[in-house]
Amino acid sequence: MDFRNKPFQFFVLFVLGITWGSSFILMKKGLLAFSPFEVARWRMVFGAAILLPFVLKYKSQITKKTWLWLLATGFIGSGIPAVLFAAGITRIDSSLAAIINSTAPLFTLLVGLAFFQLKVNGKGALGICIGLAGTVFLIASQRKIQADLSTLFFALMPLLGSICYGFSTNIIKSKLSHQPALVISGGALFVVALPALISLGLDGSVSLLFTDPKRQETLIYIVVLGVVGTGLAVLVFNYLIKHTTVLFAASVTYLIPVFALIWGWILNEDLNPSVFIGMGIILLGVFLVNRKKKT
Repeated sequence: MDFRNKPFQFFVLFVLGITWGSSFILMKKGLLAFSPFEVARWRMVFGAAILLPFVLKYKSQITKKTWLWLLATGFIGSGIPAVLFAAGITRIDSSLAAIINSTAPLFTLLVGLAFFQLKVNGKGALGICIGLAGTVFLIASQRKIQADLSTLFFALMPLLGSICYGFSTNIIKSKLSHQPALVISGGALFVVALPALISLGLDGSVSLLFTDPKRQETLIYIVVLGVVGTGLAVLVFNYLIKHTTVLFAASVTYLIPVFALIWGWILNEDLNPSVFIGMGIILLGVFLVNRKKKT
């Protein structure tokens, strides 16, 4: 796999969009038997498990300073957002959570400009703004928020998760880009998964798996969410960050709502025709971001 090849980069972006676009409905399914905090913790555990052998391979090369940055990006970029998104979709549609997630590139830009000396040209910034405008348009078309303003509180949770992604993406690019993607992905998940697994054992969540048939049936959704949507997808995403730009990699979050909305349509979530206009605007923003020159 040549991540330096431009067509392959676009293909990877597309596959990540499908994978993470499906993650929201997997979270929704997991919530049928697990609490949001349980879904998030099990997700981290399964995501780390698939990458643990690779982490052990590089363990001797990881310095204490690198572990500190892995700890930061693990909690900021994986652990905290996993809890926020799972909690948010207890009251909002999974497709809406994916839409809100599209603000991540904007926060990647703002955090990068404020704290990481990121430089972008006008075309890249315009693409981010257009994509965000499409997201705002989609959010405004949601009947659930129009009918119940209290739902905005739960919509803010994914928004905070997107802010976390903005910080994490810049940390990876500026502080961890010299590390193999396997170290970044596996190490960051490992530092989150270890306390998550301990807490799952202490609060009885592990033992409940052996006695609750509904949890046993529902666990498969969280396994897929953790292994594919977290472990493998984060690994590929970090390869993309290393070989492209922060904004190019972060623009995958513009594609996520497209596939999440398709799932929402299949599962009869509250959608209306205006979402297709919004998706078109978002894809235009992705095109502009991806067409910008390197800075």
